[in-house]
Amino acid sequence: MATIVSKTIVLPTELDRLIELESIVAEMLAHVPDLPEREIVQYNVVLALHELCVNIIKHAYAGEKRQFSVVFDLMYDPTRIQIDTYDNGGRFNLDAWQSPNLDDPPIHGLGIYLMRQLMDEVSYESLPTGNHWRLVKLLS
Repeated sequence: MATIVSKTIVLPTELDRLIELESIVAEMLAHVPDLPEREIVQYNVVLALHELCVNIIKHAYAGEKRQFSVVFDLMYDPTRIQIDTYDNGGRFNLDAWQSPNLDDPPIHGLGIYLMRQLMDEVSYESLPTGNHWRLVKLLS
């Protein structure tokens, strides 16, 4: 697995700062010149990442003024964008998560479901240093 380009940012737990993510995703995807349906891929990656970051801000940190890291890697073999987040907020129990009933969809609580629908891989691990989420979107 070789990295084409990598970028790390530290975000405060302020929802209005999430707008910065869109330009970074676009910048990363610009390194894939023959990407089919570029706008759709970009939209899906940004939406999944926004859902993840909102969950970190609202649930892991419960609105506390803190910060967390987002690491973007564009890789090849296979070509993909991988986004890792690191926070030291409250732990998440992924085993307790249940897929929503789409016959009667809830108003809130669709973030993980959306991430899983939009990305090729969504993983979570609780580390001694905090929480680590990984989102992967295959680009080829």
